[in-house]
Amino acid sequence: NSMGAYALYLVDSYGYMEPSDTLKLFRRLDEGLSSEIRIGFHAHNNLGMAVINSITAVKTGAILVDGSVRGFGAGSGNAQLEVLVAVLEKIKISTGVKLYSLLDLAEYAEEFIINEFPKIKSESIVSGLAGVFSGFIKPVLRIAKETGADPRDIFFELGKKKVIAGQEDMILEIAKNLIGK
Repeated sequence: NSMGAYALYLVDSYGYMEPSDTLKLFRRLDEGLSSEIRIGFHAHNNLGMAVINSITAVKTGAILVDGSVRGFGAGSGNAQLEVLVAVLEKIKISTGVKLYSLLDLAEYAEEFIINEFPKIKSESIVSGLAGVFSGFIKPVLRIAKETGADPRDIFFELGKKKVIAGQEDMILEIAKNLIGK
């Protein structure tokens, strides 16, 4: 408040949050920040909760939420924008977005732009459970293959160490420890 912030945007890059986490966090922000500070949220879909977490954030004070058509984004993707807009409209929260136009855009993107759609794969689920940024998926899978370590175990160890993006060097160290080298 005292720093003159215009907005505070929270990002669940791990796709780790549950709706109860989102509810608690956004209630605290809504109560603790001045009404001039806008609250926003960006959700990843590792555990399949990007849309519900975004809706929960809106219901508890967030006025800025984002998503992408067909959920396009890193790992298992982001909140699927066309679903997010439809649900917000269903619960009588106006977005100003023309749903049919957005649905047409999503169809167009699927046909002509997006080559590979995000999927909730095993490694995305484990990444979300471990609270590890899904950008680690490719290096974890590569190192697991090279070392013979189970990638799921690597993710859980990364989570225990609270590793964040930019610490890829720890993946090899953890894999070696897991296989006893």
